[in-house]
Amino acid sequence: MFQGQCLFKDIYGRTSKISIECLFEEWMGAFETNKSEVVNVEEMYL
Repeated sequence: MFQGQCLFKDIYGRTSKISIECLFEEWMGAFETNKSEVVNVEEMYL
């Protein structure tokens, strides 16, 4: 899949690929992944 795409399962059990587009540049910060200290420690042991 391309960046901005994901699998989505609706309330009726149907699964499909959807694309997400950001309408405003100001919203891009809301979609960033934030890693916690716990995640950083777990990644050290992978």
